[in-house]
Amino acid sequence: MDGPLPLALVVASLLFAAVVLVYVVLDRTPDWGLLGFAAVIEVATLVLIVVAAVQVGGADLSGPALVTFFGYLVAGLVLLPMGFAWSLAERSRGATAVLLIAGLAQAFIVVRALAVWRS
Repeated sequence: MDGPLPLALVVASLLFAAVVLVYVVLDRTPDWGLLGFAAVIEVATLVLIVVAAVQVGGADLSGPALVTFFGYLVAGLVLLPMGFAWSLAERSRGATAVLLIAGLAQAFIVVRALAVWRS
């Protein structure tokens, strides 16, 4: 899982969180632009999972580390859709802040998956 993709995904997730912070401060609910940004992050996460699955054969991951690694990546895949479902269902400032937490958590999960990969 080497290359620029994990770093780009972390940066995109942090940028997403920053944009959502602006939405929270302005008391705006998520719109189609924010949903599109999240969709780009989701596609990048899917690509990262495929790349990791291809590269795992040459890595020293096995047993619990392998399960943990892919558990992190799959968790990252469901974070933003769950955050969007919550924020669209409730339509409040607090629910929009859930997207902020989801974006930060997405970045953390990719960093954590990289730590497991390199250990």
